[in-house]
Amino acid sequence: MEKKEKSLIEQKLEEKKKIKKTNIVLIVIGVLIILVDQIVKIFIINVGNVTLIPGVLELSVTQNMNAAYGVGSNSTVMYVITNLIVLGIIFKFLTTQNEFVDIKMRVFLSFILAGGISNVIDRLIHGYVIEWIKISKLPVFNIADIFVVIGWVAIAAIFAGFTVKELRKRREN
Repeated sequence: MEKKEKSLIEQKLEEKKKIKKTNIVLIVIGVLIILVDQIVKIFIINVGNVTLIPGVLELSVTQNMNAAYGVGSNSTVMYVITNLIVLGIIFKFLTTQNEFVDIKMRVFLSFILAGGISNVIDRLIHGYVIEWIKISKLPVFNIADIFVVIGWVAIAAIFAGFTVKELRKRREN
């Protein structure tokens, strides 16, 4: 019996070490996302607007005073507070529920955190988010926005997949 208990304890310790290593990797990736987004924004501001494919793809610096797709009230303070609350909830969830959240979910939540933090940095420094990728009729966006959208879409897909699996199980029973 004692060997099994040690084995379970050892397994738990190994699992915690694995989670810790994964978290360090995710932190490094998050910091890289933030740095790349901020550095590219500085570069684009200095270069100015560039048309790559006329009518299709432009690098066009835009000051987004509002939320996604221009929705909102031009209140930087409101957006910063709201973003910090959402990012805080995600961070708290990741740090307190770490053992129960699989790697895919942690990766996608980390994408949302990194993109959100980078856009909050813009709001704190400039009072607006710097958007610069303009594709045809889409709203102008940036690298941080890409990671936020990837994170939320992937999480929605994970939940949808989970829901479908659960429904199938219930039908079988």
